[in-house]
Amino acid sequence: MIQSLARFFISGGLFMWPILVVLAFAMAVVVERFYFYFRVCGRKGLPSAPDLIRLMNNNDIEGASKALEKGRDPLTNLLKSAVSRVKAGMTVAEVEEGVQESAIRELPRMNERLNYLSLFANIATLLGLLGTLAGLQSSFSSLAAVEASKKATLLAQGIAEAMNCTAFGLIVAVPCMICYTFFYNRQNALTKDLDESLVRFMNYLRKKQA
Repeated sequence: MIQSLARFFISGGLFMWPILVVLAFAMAVVVERFYFYFRVCGRKGLPSAPDLIRLMNNNDIEGASKALEKGRDPLTNLLKSAVSRVKAGMTVAEVEEGVQESAIRELPRMNERLNYLSLFANIATLLGLLGTLAGLQSSFSSLAAVEASKKATLLAQGIAEAMNCTAFGLIVAVPCMICYTFFYNRQNALTKDLDESLVRFMNYLRKKQA
């Protein structure tokens, strides 16, 4: 199995190496984004907007602040900003201004490096095609010094080997696009939850100060 993979890789030519580098970078992005979307943004054990509202209805602002301490996700950081300003006695307008300032910093984290997966998919595909063209050119060039009876066999072998580069490029590109779509949908769901939670919390503050 390992020997077959090694033979497949070596026969693909020099362009197999840059595709392998693209694969390594893509895997790093996939691991990082998976950790962020499902671990950091999982918010396990952290209070939701309704939980904070219940605490603040009981005038337990200190409890609401402590409940958010361990969170590192964008929603928790935005809620921290809001609660800290409420704790400081600021008006709703000042709280909203602080949340907007924090959002400028936090929201880009939601799609950070995500577009790289789409870029890597395109690069891997193009490198595969380029490697195939280079392989075919090399095969045709080598036929000039070969006997006519052997040309068909050598050409067939050369084409088969050159196609390995395209195959490897697609092997890298397809999972990249699948992961991109999966993470993109996850990001949209998290952003929607963030928007809904913030709107709900800010509406509560407006009603409370009205």
